[in-house]
Amino acid sequence: MLINIQFLRFAAAMLVVLYHSSAHLRSSGLDQGYLFGLGEAIGFAGVDIFFVISGFIMAWTTREDAGLLDASGFIRRRLARIYSGYWPFFLIAIVVFAWADPVFFQGSDLGRSSVLWPTNKLLLAVSWTLIFELYFYFCYTLLITLSLHRKMAVMVGVFLIVCGWSTYSEFFRGAYAQGELEYMSIAEYYMASPYMAEFIGGALAAGWLIRRPAGPGLLWLLAGVALFTSGAWWNNQFFDGHIEQGYWVFYRVLVFGAPSVLILVGLVRLENSGRAAPLRFSLLAGGASYAIYLSHTLVLTVSQHLGFNRWIGSTTPTIATIGFLILAGAILAYSMLHYRLAERPLHQFFLQIAGVGRKS
Repeated sequence: MLINIQFLRFAAAMLVVLYHSSAHLRSSGLDQGYLFGLGEAIGFAGVDIFFVISGFIMAWTTREDAGLLDASGFIRRRLARIYSGYWPFFLIAIVVFAWADPVFFQGSDLGRSSVLWPTNKLLLAVSWTLIFELYFYFCYTLLITLSLHRKMAVMVGVFLIVCGWSTYSEFFRGAYAQGELEYMSIAEYYMASPYMAEFIGGALAAGWLIRRPAGPGLLWLLAGVALFTSGAWWNNQFFDGHIEQGYWVFYRVLVFGAPSVLILVGLVRLENSGRAAPLRFSLLAGGASYAIYLSHTLVLTVSQHLGFNRWIGSTTPTIATIGFLILAGAILAYSMLHYRLAERPLHQFFLQIAGVGRKS
């Protein structure tokens, strides 16, 4: 059931909420405080955790799959999952931005945004990660067409190629430097990104855990958390707090992607030894993580347009912190409700249209 992974999905989504909330708090002119200061330094890396989890889940759930029939079922299930969750929020985003930010709305590429086709003018900005997800889905579909004993060898080979190309692009081509990244083709930006190492790293971790499920899980978890949180220092010390920008993607993957793999391994091994997060909460909050991720910027945009940020700026740092924490709690509550009443039924409907069943 991977209860701990569901809890990790929830934690990753809330990290991203904390990151974007910290920017709104900072724009109010008040001191962010420790929590939101930390959120601005590492919260965006919830995305890196998501990428690692995605690779892990794909490899874990298809560990016995091989051949064209299994590959076809896999891609149809994945497309049903991503679009059933995305399209409702895309429609909400149309309404929100047409009302709250018409200039941004008019400059967005609605056609490409609707199908998650690569573009620099996405309506729902956070959906850039879904484009990477789709690309990896199609890559993994090709992998499933291979025999079982070849999948892992190919993944290792592709992982080494991605790491080698990323290193070459960073240190020899200067492809991610300012003034160069802006001219990188969209195809290379997605297809040859260092982010792919996070997906594959999660998939390789799944293959390793299938063979070696037992071990010192707590040690892996603590090491991963320590390295992940230390990323705040690395970010502020060497990247002026902007490691999340595309110019530093190579280092971002090293600083946050690698610890994310350690955290995942630790949590899976802890669950295998009988230590799992609270069951009901983890399943509900983890299931709602997709809705949390897609809804939170819309909620923040609406609250800002209604004057919440302006009011916060007239209060104290303590009240501001409490206010944004309450807003984060409201995002969580709404997302859980959306997951139960809308997302799960829509997902099931999309699976029926795709002609496949849910796979655990």
